[in-house]
Parts: sequence; C-alpha cells; structure tokens
Amino acid sequence: MSSSTALLFLILLSLLASTAVCLTCYTCVFSSISPLECQMQSNKCAAGERCLYATATAEKDSRRFVLNDKSCATPSKCGVTGEKRVAGLVFTFTTRCCDTDLCNAAAMTMPAAPCWSQMALSLVCMALTSLLASA
Repeated sequence: MSSSTALLFLILLSLLASTAVCLTCYTCVFSSISPLECQMQSNKCAAGERCLYATATAEKDSRRFVLNDKSCATPSKCGVTGEKRVAGLVFTFTTRCCDTDLCNAAAMTMPAAPCWSQMALSLVCMALTSLLASA
C-alpha cells in the first residue's frame, strides 16, 4: 500500500468516525400527562447517547394517568421497565430508544431502523479504499 493510499485511508476512517459522534433528540422541557404532548426542544446528545422515549402509567380511583418523557440517554437506560412511586401513585414505566436524529418525536411501538446513511458512508469508504489500494 502506498503512502498516499494509506493517508487517504486514514482520512476516510477519521471522517467515518466523526459521523457517529452525536445525535439530535427531542427533550421534554417538562414531562406531560397524556393526552397532552410535552413541550419539546431539540437537543444535541453526548457521544454514545441515544434518543429515549419513556411512558409511565398509574391508576387511582379508576382514573388512569399516563406520563410521557423524551430525552437523550445512555444505552443502559434503554429498554428498561420498572416501577416508580411519585406523589402517592405507583407508576409502571417503560423506556424505548432509537438511533436517528429526532426519532423520539412520537411514541414508538418498535425500535427505529438503524442509521442507514452512516452504514452507506461506511460502505462507500471501504469501496474507495479498496479501489485506491488496487490502483
């Protein structure tokens, strides 16, 4: 491999790595009680974080309360279910995450598709590197 091919490979590799740095996700200014939607603002997440959508439900005196929240989260907070006691109510919560910009805009019934643009860029970089190495 020539030095110019190696240099190009390193440049392409650094470009590929820089594309995966941060997602933009919606964050609720305050959590909301359904059917109201939270007041959202877009927010740059830290490297490695995903977009999160959380739903929590509780019942008291045959009334049902549903809280919705959106934020950036570490992968360990994704796909979590449990219970939390708030204001005398026991809420059952579920968190879901996705990996594309602003993918937590609405309630998700299934995980979002992977980030295809990042995968496509990776494939293009590999193809270019292979073509340049064989030249």
